[in-house]
Amino acid sequence: MKAFDLMSTDLEAAKDNATVTEIGTRLILRAINGMPIIEDDGKVIGILTTIDILRAIRENKDIDTLHASDLMNRAPIVVNQDTDMWEIIDIRDKEGIEMVPVVDKENEDRLIGVISRKDILEEKFNERFVTLGMKRTVTKTLGQ
Repeated sequence: MKAFDLMSTDLEAAKDNATVTEIGTRLILRAINGMPIIEDDGKVIGILTTIDILRAIRENKDIDTLHASDLMNRAPIVVNQDTDMWEIIDIRDKEGIEMVPVVDKENEDRLIGVISRKDILEEKFNERFVTLGMKRTVTKTLGQ
C-alpha cells in the first residue's frame, strides 16, 4: 500500500504569516496534531504541531503575536505519493512524528495530502470491510 492510498485529502494548511493562535484554534477545531505550512504554490516549507505551541506556552511566549514562521519546523519530513506504507511507519516510529505531509514530486513538492496514525490504522483495520457510497468532502483548490 502506498501513501496515495492512505492519505487524507480533507486537510488544511497555513501560510507562514498565520498567527500561532489562528493555527492553534484550527488544530483544536479539526482535532488534529499538526498543520503543514506552505508557500503560495503549495510547496511544504514547514510544519507546526501542538507540541511546538505547548513549548512556546511553557516558555511564556506571547502566542498571539507569534507567526507560524517563528515556531514551525523548517525541515519537515515529507513523503511522496509512491512511498510504501512500511517506510512511512518506519519514519514515524524513528522520528516520533504524528502526521506526515504527502507531496507530489512531479509537481514541485506541492502538498496533496497528509497521513496520520489514524489513517494507517483505519486502512489496516478496515481492509476486510467494504464501504458503499461516498463521503462528501468540501475541498479548496489552491489558486481558487
